[in-house]
Parts: sequence; structure tokens; C-alpha cells
Amino acid sequence: MTDFDVIVIGGGPAGCYAALTAAAKGCTVAVLEEHGVIGRPRHDPGWLMESEFTDSVIDALDGRVPWSRVKEYRVCRAESGETIEKSTLGGYLVPRDIFDREIAALAVKAGVSLYVRTGVRKLVRSGGRVTEVETNSEAVPRVTARVIICADGIRSTAGGFASEEGLCQRSQAKPGISYLLANADVSGGVIEHFLSPDPALNYKCFFAHRDGESYFTADSYKGFLELQGREDNALSRKLKKAQTVEANGFGRALSGKYGKYFEKVVRNNIIFAGDASGGAGNIHGMIQGKFAGTVAAEAVRDNDVSEERLSRYQDMVSATLGEVPFSFFSAREDFGTFNEWFRRFAEITRGMKADELAGLI
Repeated sequence: MTDFDVIVIGGGPAGCYAALTAAAKGCTVAVLEEHGVIGRPRHDPGWLMESEFTDSVIDALDGRVPWSRVKEYRVCRAESGETIEKSTLGGYLVPRDIFDREIAALAVKAGVSLYVRTGVRKLVRSGGRVTEVETNSEAVPRVTARVIICADGIRSTAGGFASEEGLCQRSQAKPGISYLLANADVSGGVIEHFLSPDPALNYKCFFAHRDGESYFTADSYKGFLELQGREDNALSRKLKKAQTVEANGFGRALSGKYGKYFEKVVRNNIIFAGDASGGAGNIHGMIQGKFAGTVAAEAVRDNDVSEERLSRYQDMVSATLGEVPFSFFSAREDFGTFNEWFRRFAEITRGMKADELAGLI
């Protein structure tokens, strides 16, 4: 049996930043990650939305993580390529696998115990609270903690801990493939987002880290090849000479509205963060991690890990990120334009910084 103040389930940006924050505030912390490598499989194109928090992360990691400033975020008509709207508030692009590993390494430097190939099988309760977790690892088969931070992504909603705790209905995951393309007709630092009445073209995006090099998603390899072979739209023409350098599977939860937080994100002594809370977005998740680690550390310090005390985290999320959630698939519906979504997010998170990183680099 291994004892900690805080256990974090999941080693993505939300989980590792929560762990780093709690450790920086004096807690003993463990991160339990089911995969053997932090950052793999690579789930998304590494888009970090514009904010002061994002700027502070990039400043801290400069030289450790390659990054590109988003020069322009364009929303275009897929058929003609005509620009509908554009913004210069697009933020940054980073390779997610490298980015995730650096955040995890800094968490370890802050004192976090990181266990890879350690999936959580069961939450064990006593008096209604989770007192320990059972894992599939021979190294740490049972781990105790006072606070659990659940940041295990969409798995939580698809029959995992969020659905088990009644925070959401059990959902299915929509599968897809994330491609890294070479020789695409794209310009570095430009995100091109296509809209169309044709479902095969609608909401397809190029996240161009460099000239010709871009991340792109499709529902399947067959779907990708069909898009590449079409001649009737501007999007397909950008794919015509592209070659796949890397392909990774990913999933997106289908329950509820994408990026909208559950009505409850705290249950007993469990805090839910990132996709496991119904939210989405790398920077949204890291800010949630900061909130979660802060509240967990204060609760442990004051010897009060009740749901009432931990619900301060719920209030923090609702008052900030809940007002401007990661509305990627509904930004125009929710905010009128992508630029207004970006502006509102930067405004509501003004003053928030990743200051926990400052003493670690």
C-alpha cells in the first residue's frame, strides 16, 4: 500500500498540471497513467488558445517545446475557399506529445510520483469517500489518498468514473484519425477551418505548424482518401499532394454538448477535470488543473476534504471557464464569431498565469 495526499488519474495536460500544482503547494501526489508513454497516442493537433495563461506557459517552456505562433485563424467556405471570417487571436501550436512530456517532467521535478502503465481498475470507498484505488500495476496495486483528481479524458464519460458517479449519462465515443501531413498546401502558423453543408467537408481543419506540414483529422482512412481524391472543393485541393507522416486514433464523447461542463464536477472527495468533467481544450484543461490542485492542497492542509469544501473548485470553474467553455463545434452559434470566442476567453482568464512553472525551470 502506498499513501499520498492526492491521486491524479490521467497524465494529460489537465492531470499533470493539477498534480504539479498540488505538489508545489506541499502535497504528496501520484499520477496514475494507463499508457506507457506520456503524450502518446497523440490525441489532437496541439492548439493552445490565446490567453495570458497560455503566454506564460509558452514563455516557461521556450527552448524545451517547439512552438508556432498562430498568425491567423481563418474560417472558410469549403467549396470555394472564400474566407468568411478571420482572427489574429489564435494562440499557439505545439507538438502535443513533446508538450505533454515536458509538463509531466516538470510535475515530477515538483515532487510528483508518476506511474505509467498503471490503469485504475476500481475506486475503493469507506464511509462514502474514496480512500484508495486499485490498479493493474504490480508496482502499485493499491494506492491511498485523501483527494482524487479524475482527469482520464473521455473514457470517464464512456462508462468510466464520471458516468459511474452519476455526473453524466454514459456516452459513446466517436472515433477518428488524426494525421500529420507533409506537403499539404498550407502556410505555417495558419489555422484553416472549413464550413460546408456537406458533412464530409464541414468542420475539417488544417493546423499548420510549418509550411506544408499540418495536422488534419478524418473519421477514417477511407474518408481521408475520398476527400483527397475529390475535385469539387478547395479543401480537397489542399490535400492533393499531401502524404501521411503519422496517424493516430482518437475519440470524442458524444454525450451532451461538446465542451460544456457537467452540472457537478465534484463528487464526495473526487474532483473531475479536463474532458472527464465534460469540458475540452488543452488550456482550459490546464487552468482546471491549476484550480483543482489549488483546492485539493488547501483542503488537505486544513484537514477538510468534504464535498462542501472541494466544491470551491466547482465555483471557480463555473465563474470562469464555464462562462467561455471550449466551444469549438459551436463557437459561431454561442459567440457569433470565432474571434469573439477568443476575445471573451482571453478576457475572462486575464491575470491567470502558470506561475507554478517559474520555480521549476
